[in-house]
Parts: sequence; C-alpha cells; structure tokens
Amino acid sequence: MPDMLDPRSAITADTGRRAVVYLEEDRALVVHGASGEARREQEVPLPQDDPGRLPEALAAIAHVIGDVDTVIVLGREDLRLALEREIVALGHRTATIRETAADGPVTAESLAERWRRLG
Repeated sequence: MPDMLDPRSAITADTGRRAVVYLEEDRALVVHGASGEARREQEVPLPQDDPGRLPEALAAIAHVIGDVDTVIVLGREDLRLALEREIVALGHRTATIRETAADGPVTAESLAERWRRLG
C-alpha cells in the first residue's frame, strides 16, 4: 500500500528492471537490466583510504542501479544499510529493496543467476 503522504510511493507500472548488488570491502558488483534485454555487469570501487568518500561511492552505486522494480542487496550489514538509505534518498521506490543472505562465495556468475531468478 503506498504512503499517500509520500510522493515517491506513487503506484507505478512495472518496468521489468531489476538489479542484484554485492558490497565488498573495496568494491560493489552490480548486475542489472530489464526483462528481455541483455544484463549489464558493473563494478564500482569503494574507497579504502578515505571513509569520507563512501557516501559519494554509494550514490554512484545507487545511480548505476537506477529505478528498478526489485533490487537485492548483499554484503556486509553496515554497507547494505548505507546503500539502502542512499537508494531511498535518491527517490527510488523503497518497496523494491530486498535483503538476503549470501549463501557461499559471491561471484559475478552467482549474482547473474540471482538476477535471472528475479525475472
């Protein structure tokens, strides 16, 4: 149910776009795209030497994700929460965020498989 006081929560048509993100200490792996299109895989570096630059890097990840129907965020809890907050701050639909545990090693291939299962 949309929050009628929040203009960002307006009901919108499904776009078929989805994304899966894995946040590591030094990078984020992002698999994204729309149903019926080729998926895109991108890597976004996370700053190790200057924690003050982390919000900027998280904003870059949120922009790569874009406005999607569903996004799964994997990785360290503090980084997941910070990215989820950034996604909301950019005005993306909050109902699209799902947290899930990473079962085993995370690779670009395992992220692509999760992305396929979302479609």
